[in-house]
Amino acid sequence: MERSPRVMEKEVHLGTILCKHCHQVIGTQDTRKVTVYYSECSHEHCLDGRGRSLAADRLAGSHTVFEA
Repeated sequence: MERSPRVMEKEVHLGTILCKHCHQVIGTQDTRKVTVYYSECSHEHCLDGRGRSLAADRLAGSHTVFEA
């Protein structure tokens, strides 16, 4: 089967990487099926929100916070 010269091949990534805090798309990953990965972004508004959230968790003592 011959491809039309007008159709340009475009790489499609089925894996999406989302920030687990603000849910913004960080990037994509070439996968064999639709997959969602979670990581942490470096957007300033998200970092500020995480800082406030961690401080509140420490004061409340309801969660264990692991620091590297």
